[in-house]
Amino acid sequence: MSIPPGPPPYPEPYPQQGPYGQPGQPAPYGGPQGWYAPQAPQKNNALAIVAFVMSLVCAIPLVPLILGIVALSQIRKRGEKGKGFAVAAIVIHGVTIAFYGILLVLGLSGALDDGASPKRDTGGQVTGSGSVKVSDIRKGDCFNTNGDLAEYQDEDGGEASFSVRVVPCDQPHEGEAYAVFNLDNGTYPGTEKVTALAEEKCAGTLLTDYVGKDPKLAEKLEVYYYFPQAATWALGDREVTCFLGDTSGASTGSARTAGS
Repeated sequence: MSIPPGPPPYPEPYPQQGPYGQPGQPAPYGGPQGWYAPQAPQKNNALAIVAFVMSLVCAIPLVPLILGIVALSQIRKRGEKGKGFAVAAIVIHGVTIAFYGILLVLGLSGALDDGASPKRDTGGQVTGSGSVKVSDIRKGDCFNTNGDLAEYQDEDGGEASFSVRVVPCDQPHEGEAYAVFNLDNGTYPGTEKVTALAEEKCAGTLLTDYVGKDPKLAEKLEVYYYFPQAATWALGDREVTCFLGDTSGASTGSARTAGS
């Protein structure tokens, strides 16, 4: 006789859930995040500013151009401001160099002369009027400028034109050259240094050797001079021309003393 099978075993109890209302805890809140430090403001590149200022005052030739190029390189690498200053310096100085270069070439070629060359005797004295470049004025030449002598004074002795009209000294004239000399080679020493050298030499023995020591002559005439500018210096100009002028009007006759 068979034994009937027993009741099926009870199923395994389900695992108990955690206490009611105790779901899994979220990850703890990390708290407020720290503030990010503000970025430091961009600085202006110092070289760019220096290059811009030097380009305005026409300082040492090519230096503003070089500084401007170096400044652009630094600005790109460092993320600095001042690109406008650097570009302006390059453009301004480049245009200035080109302008003076064109004028000098035209002057050397004679394109700016306003007439035929003067006639001279065997001793070099002018016997017939004519136009010459400022760089071709000789000691003892009497000449008329293209403008008032006051304009030359305002230019602090700078070269206000590239040519003058040379005339015999017994004819009315504005200026009389009494010395021509060259400055030493090297880098351009700056306008102040050049004018100081010109004033020192033009007002020294070069003047007294030419006119003597007549006090009346010193009261009537004033000393002027042409000197090289920064741009013309870069092109080889080293010449200083000292000349006498009378701001009250044209003079007649030479101020040169006998034997000078």
